Amino acid sequence: MSDEERRQAPEEDVETGIEPAGDAAQTAQEPLAPDKDALQEELANLQQEIARFRELYLRKLADFDNYRKRQEREMGDFRRYANGELLRDCLPVLDNLERALAAPGGAAGGLREGVELVLRQFKDVLGRNGLAEVDPAGQPFDPTLHEAISRNEDSRVQEPTVVQVLQKGYRLGERLIRPALVIVAVPAGSVRQANVGQSSEGTNG
Repeated sequence: MSDEERRQAPEEDVETGIEPAGDAAQTAQEPLAPDKDALQEELANLQQEIARFRELYLRKLADFDNYRKRQEREMGDFRRYANGELLRDCLPVLDNLERALAAPGGAAGGLREGVELVLRQFKDVLGRNGLAEVDPAGQPFDPTLHEAISRNEDSRVQEPTVVQVLQKGYRLGERLIRPALVIVAVPAGSVRQANVGQSSEGTNG
């Protein structure tokens, strides 16, 4: 073997030894191909979780909003009706002032004017606190607002009607705190029919 051949031989051996090592390193560095089905399944699961948490969040938000509105409504009712007992206790005073003015010969002259002024101011104060009169004279009888003391037949009415108010009723906001005491006129024959019906029920019983 000549000197030139000896010099070329190691170079070929080196080149031959490097090439297999390079192929093995390249093969080791190549990533595995991702599983597309597994990724899609994981993505679907994550989307379901997001949707579930979003639904829970919206539900809790709605519950909190309902709670807040209920609390505001209850606080409003409490403020509106907190002085109900006080106003109810004031009603006899109001009644007596009105009776004093309605009495014949009573509270004459300057005294009457003073009583009228006190009554007007008193009504203004009660009205600012939510008190409203129930004065149903001439109106249809409403058992939810009126308490009938007696009833009389009257051919001029077509339905039970309040013909006299013995004592005014009062409401505090939408709440009735005292019904009006009234006398009611009913269509002719209504009382007899009611009595006959009651007698028949008693006989059958």
